[in-house]
Amino acid sequence: MDMASSADPAPSDPAELLAAADALRDRQDWSEAAQAYAAYLRLRGGHWQIWVQYGHCLKESGDPKAALLLYREAERLQPGDADTHLQIGHALKLLGRHEEAFQEYARALTLDPGNAAARVELMAEGAGASEPPASSEAPVPPGPVTAAASPAAEAPAPAAPPAMPGPAASLALAFDASDLLAYFQGDRAPTGIQRVQMNIIEQALDRPGGEDMAAIVAFDAAGGTWKPIPAVLFRRLVALSRSGAEVADPAWAEAVAAAQEALRQGPAMEFATGGVLVNLGTSWWIPDYLRRVREAKASRGLRYVPLIYDCIPLVVPEHCAAGLVDEFACWFASVCLHADAMLAISDCTRDDVLRLQRRLLPDLALPVGVLPLDAAPLLPPGLPGTALPPRARPYVLFVATIESRKNHLLVFNAWLSLIRRHGAEAVPDLVCVGKRGWLAEAALALHANSPGLRERVALLHGVPDTELDGLYRHCLCTVFNSFYEGWGLPVTESLSHGKVPVVADNSSLRQAGGEAAVYFTPQSEPELVARLEAMIFDRAFRAGREARLPRAARLRSWAEVADQLRSEVAALLPAESPPPLSRITLHPGTAYETRLLPGPEPRLEAAIADAVREGPAWGRLKPWGVRTLQGRALLRLPLAERGALRITLEMQGQPGGGRFGLRAGRYGALEGPFRWIEASDHERLFCVLQVLDGAGDLAVEIETPAGTRLEDGRLVGPNLLGFMLCRADDLAARLDYLERRALVRMVAA
Repeated sequence: MDMASSADPAPSDPAELLAAADALRDRQDWSEAAQAYAAYLRLRGGHWQIWVQYGHCLKESGDPKAALLLYREAERLQPGDADTHLQIGHALKLLGRHEEAFQEYARALTLDPGNAAARVELMAEGAGASEPPASSEAPVPPGPVTAAASPAAEAPAPAAPPAMPGPAASLALAFDASDLLAYFQGDRAPTGIQRVQMNIIEQALDRPGGEDMAAIVAFDAAGGTWKPIPAVLFRRLVALSRSGAEVADPAWAEAVAAAQEALRQGPAMEFATGGVLVNLGTSWWIPDYLRRVREAKASRGLRYVPLIYDCIPLVVPEHCAAGLVDEFACWFASVCLHADAMLAISDCTRDDVLRLQRRLLPDLALPVGVLPLDAAPLLPPGLPGTALPPRARPYVLFVATIESRKNHLLVFNAWLSLIRRHGAEAVPDLVCVGKRGWLAEAALALHANSPGLRERVALLHGVPDTELDGLYRHCLCTVFNSFYEGWGLPVTESLSHGKVPVVADNSSLRQAGGEAAVYFTPQSEPELVARLEAMIFDRAFRAGREARLPRAARLRSWAEVADQLRSEVAALLPAESPPPLSRITLHPGTAYETRLLPGPEPRLEAAIADAVREGPAWGRLKPWGVRTLQGRALLRLPLAERGALRITLEMQGQPGGGRFGLRAGRYGALEGPFRWIEASDHERLFCVLQVLDGAGDLAVEIETPAGTRLEDGRLVGPNLLGFMLCRADDLAARLDYLERRALVRMVAA
């Protein structure tokens, strides 16, 4: 409906909309009926039977893939309806997914043994299968009907539907929600990454048997381990996050406190042997995270699969804080050693990951799958969207964190051009929804200094999903600008609400918008203004673009995204998890620094500095080096070289000075006495250790019996700045290393 015109309004009464949709369906005007049912569902989204009718219309109009999504939504709203499973089976059959269709027909017959249509389809699919159906020992889906309740006069139904195919059925997944819970400590209304985590985990739990096949965990940095998060608590947090933005709300504060209590007091997570840790958030900011992943891989055979949203700190570092760029570069280098597979949210992100990974480790064939975020947003069942409050004027919606990468400055300047060209009264408002981020000062200053922008541009923060839903429903169109994106979730959200997005044509945004979005050349203000003028003032153009949306925007459900994730993980994972150090070999004569190396390029040296440290007696990598803590800090050094070897450690004495011990040998067979060293306050030392001929990785232990206590309570030992290994008789390597460390500047003649 055109908000700028009141002529010929579409029916707004739900009963009238439903009657009109039914009439169009009865006339077999499938496309028009689908649009009418969609309009009804925008007002009555919980009417699950109409989701089925909506799916029928799209199926009959030749779009079984879209119909499948709608049937799945009906299944989510009303689990256990036999006819819904029958319709899901029909859609799967049309898509050529016969094995899955067979399962859905079997579920329908299990739920309703008298369902003749399901019986016919089941027999037909079973007869046409290339392999016989599963035996009667396959698990039966939950339902009220037992085998004894089936009428004896009827032909016997299969004793059970077949088990889900492939290794995904038995894959034990643990979803890491550390990033999400950390976000909830200060914020409630989710942004894009939080929505993705909430939706995927929630839908994975909602699948049949989901809570038995997936766990939710969070990393307890204080204890250095993962803790389980109860599913009921997670669901409560998700529902409250979607329905409000006030962090002082007692219900919200109580739920967040319960999550923190689970992290502090809960038992350590016992990962299943060969299980999979799927990280749907970020972890580069969590101290010791990948070291703990290494330990779990070594002790339990854990497989690790991170979801990569983007490589923005490495691709457009100018739009990120310098510290973030360095930490992300170090994390990316290290995660390439630890991940058994990766998932990327777009083709663009996958290409970035592979390009950077191959530059880092050319011989590593790391499997990277794509998990597109082409799914409609979720709201709590029965909680309709609302306006915030109802706006008196037409408006265009821009949903994005206010930061330099989103380039609000370009959009604000475009709005000034529209106002000067058409007059302030003719130009709709621009409603910007998003919290303030990094380097947004230029855009905010322009907004503050321009009376026209202050009048026509609203900046909204902390908008809950329920109110955001209302803003999407009633806008003229949306705009989304960015220098670079991993996906562009607001583009998908716009399409799901039947609103055409005007989008910068770069990075992953073409994949997010597909054929449905209106694109402009990145950073071209004249072209952006022209596209906005067409969408705002040319009602016929806007109506035509909106009419294309049902065909051009093929969105799926988050349940399907969750299902794809499980399937992708099962397909990508190797049978065994190789240890991270198996992907690197240290080179004799090379000096390695054990510190946080600067970006923006990921460097193998940064990954090595992280990966060679084992045990709990290590601090976090800093730009100057790494602290050891009281106890025994272990270095594991993979080296293919045989013969007598020499290890030189560059160290600093602990604050205030103190005593520490060193010893070296082969990993797993480290024995013998420590060599004890007295060092003054931050004294610079080069400590030399000899290792006899033998096989296997090298190992160095640093023991601090009585550490210095820092202000944060930690007991620390000496600092490690770097190391070098070489053959004991390689005098040239030893001299070169010492010269480079001892001389401030050395110029070769």
